[in-house]
Amino acid sequence: MLRCLGTVAVLVLCVTLAGAAADATSVVVNRQRDMKEIAMAAKTIAAMFKVPDTYSSATFGEAARMVSERAGRRLTDHFGVIGAAEGSKITEALATDHDLFEKLAADLKSYAEVLATAADEHPNAMTDDMRMNEGEPMEGGILGSRKKIDASTISAEHAFHMMLQACTSCHSKFRAK
Repeated sequence: MLRCLGTVAVLVLCVTLAGAAADATSVVVNRQRDMKEIAMAAKTIAAMFKVPDTYSSATFGEAARMVSERAGRRLTDHFGVIGAAEGSKITEALATDHDLFEKLAADLKSYAEVLATAADEHPNAMTDDMRMNEGEPMEGGILGSRKKIDASTISAEHAFHMMLQACTSCHSKFRAK
C-alpha cells in the first residue's frame, strides 16, 4: 500500500512538473509572438514615415494599436509570470530591475497611443505636423535613462522614434545577446 502511494505521489509530481513546463513554454511562445507582432507593426509605421505617399491612416492606426495592445500591463504580465525559461532570451536583470522594465513597457504603450491618435486625427495624409519638428525636445539615452517627455506635445514621428528607443533600451538591458 505504501509503495502504491509513493508511486502515485511520483506520478502526480511528474504530471505537475510537465504541466508547469508546458505553461512556461506557452508563456514564452506567446510573448515571442507579441514581440514579432510589435516588430512588424513598427516596420509598417517606419515604411510610411520613409515614404509618406504610402501613408494609410487605417494601416498606420492599426499598427500603432497593435503595439499599444501588446505593451504596458500585457507586456509586464508576460514577463512577470515566468522570467528566463527554455527558448527565452531574457537576462537575469529582469528580476533585479523590474521597475525599469515596467517603465519601458508603459512608455512603449504611451508612444504607441500617440501614434494611434495621430492616425485618427490625420485620415487623409501624413501631414507636416506628424513629422519631426525643429525644436522638439530631444531628451534621450540608452537604457531608458531619459527624462520623462509629455508624449502629447511631440509629433507622431518623434513619438515613433521614442517608441523605438523604448524597445532598444529594453532589449539592451533585458535581452541576452
